[in-house]
Amino acid sequence: PPQYQAMRTRQQIPDRQDRDKDDDLRSTMRVVLTGAGLDTEIEIDAGSSIHDILVKANIHPSTVIVSYDEKILPHNTSIDDDLTLALIIVSSGG
Repeated sequence: PPQYQAMRTRQQIPDRQDRDKDDDLRSTMRVVLTGAGLDTEIEIDAGSSIHDILVKANIHPSTVIVSYDEKILPHNTSIDDDLTLALIIVSSGG
């Protein structure tokens, strides 16, 4: 899907410097978080990582796995466009 193409890991970000300054990159984006008993939308700066998104939503990053389009995403994945992320609670303990 086109939204998936907007996602880049931090290691891939440098190629953004090659883009024209008048590119259609937005300064903010909307991210919907669903699952794990949550259905909320937040606005955050474009280029923020999933870790940043979770922190802004008051979710401790180590407590959830984040997926998009049925693919698990590392917390250092940078997001550049509006999208919906699914959260799965990580179970731990003994």
